[in-house]
Amino acid sequence: MSSTERPPAVPPLAMNISAVFDSLVEALHTALPAAGFPDIRPAHSINLFRVIDAGGTRPTELARRAGVTPQAMAEIIRYLEGHGYAERVPDPSDGRARIVTLTPRGHQAAAVAGRVFTGLEAKWEQVLGESRMAQLRAMLAELASLGS
Repeated sequence: MSSTERPPAVPPLAMNISAVFDSLVEALHTALPAAGFPDIRPAHSINLFRVIDAGGTRPTELARRAGVTPQAMAEIIRYLEGHGYAERVPDPSDGRARIVTLTPRGHQAAAVAGRVFTGLEAKWEQVLGESRMAQLRAMLAELASLGS
């Protein structure tokens, strides 16, 4: 690309989705320290808390869901283990394998996140109205089901 060429513009829809996602992350990472969880970073909440199953998940599956390398996920898991949010335990379906589960502290942090997101959705519903919010939920769910 020459110095006079401009990079392609990001479509407005992609920019708006990105801005909404950024507002979710910002709200979460304002609330977490205030609730006593100052050591959870956006990379942790985005890459582990949103992809872990209630009963625990194997690290390779966490990496796949989060779209990161197994090495990157291992680093996130180590950090969260070291800070008391997660632990690796034997997989009940295969004793040779390990799964990652949230500790009670991890569940407390996840509960804060749930409250933050519920509050944001309520705020959005006040702006959009109940019907439009229901449409937004349905449309986003439909798009999310398509994958990449």
